[in-house]
Amino acid sequence: MEAVQPVRPAVDIHCCRSIDEQARLLESWNQTYCQISRGAFDGSVSSVRAGAVHILVERMNRTVYQRGCVDASRIAVGIPFQLEGHALLCGQVSHLDGLHVFSGPGGFEFLSPDKHVVVNLEIAPLELSDPLLRLALDNVQQALGDQPGVLNADPARLQAFRSTLARLLDTVTSSPSLLADARVCASFERSVIVGLSELLLDVSDTDTRTGPSRNWKLVGAVRELVEASADCPLSVADLCLRLGVSRRTVQYAFDEILGTNPASYLRAVRLDHVRKDLLHAGSVTDAATRWGFWHFGHFSNDYREQFGELPSETLRRLRGVRPGRG
Repeated sequence: MEAVQPVRPAVDIHCCRSIDEQARLLESWNQTYCQISRGAFDGSVSSVRAGAVHILVERMNRTVYQRGCVDASRIAVGIPFQLEGHALLCGQVSHLDGLHVFSGPGGFEFLSPDKHVVVNLEIAPLELSDPLLRLALDNVQQALGDQPGVLNADPARLQAFRSTLARLLDTVTSSPSLLADARVCASFERSVIVGLSELLLDVSDTDTRTGPSRNWKLVGAVRELVEASADCPLSVADLCLRLGVSRRTVQYAFDEILGTNPASYLRAVRLDHVRKDLLHAGSVTDAATRWGFWHFGHFSNDYREQFGELPSETLRRLRGVRPGRG
């Protein structure tokens, strides 16, 4: 017998305790997350599907450095509902009056703040059957351009679109069965695409974007080096040597872009790798030493401050073992 493919629910809500779990929920975005600020992670992704439109409402309570590349068959933009704290998208300042463009061939990098709620619109142009909506989406694509970044929008239009999205989401979240009606589904799809098209009226890509700063590029170069160093954690001195820049230059770049120092960033990345490796590692010690943590008391304290739990607790949770049984 031919396997029956599971039907995806039109409305789905996931609460997440892990940034990796949250990243995987945005399936077409091919993302990796690294938690920068300290404390237990608490996030959620609410998903609504209607025709060619897929809305993903993402909430997070920690500063996260995101990297991703949206599938070429999708247009992806984010409408910020809450952004409290320092935030950057591809080196551009992220703010409430900015439309966040995530799709584009080069991929994106997004430093999201501690208090973060963004309504992401993922649209599949090839799945549209209505010729008028295809025309509206052509205009949207032209206004968005072909590179990720922050596109400044008219504040009044953006707020009106936020209100429209809030009403749509509140209605179908409280009554998910509405989207089983093809006419309701088509109306939802049309409201999103037409609303986005109206938001982008008279928007000029060249007038509303600025290029990434030198410091953003330097932080990106550091990240490339760290990710290329799979088993040998890099020190700040090693980074400076490889990049041919002074420690002060690196320090200033990290302070401006991430709001932290390079040593803290490297520690956050190494702790993040340990957390991922605990799923397959033989023990906490194996994972910790692989990433250069040899003082286990300091390591446990750093890990708990970063993720809100001890590494042994993460290991038990990942393996589904109750305390006292392994």
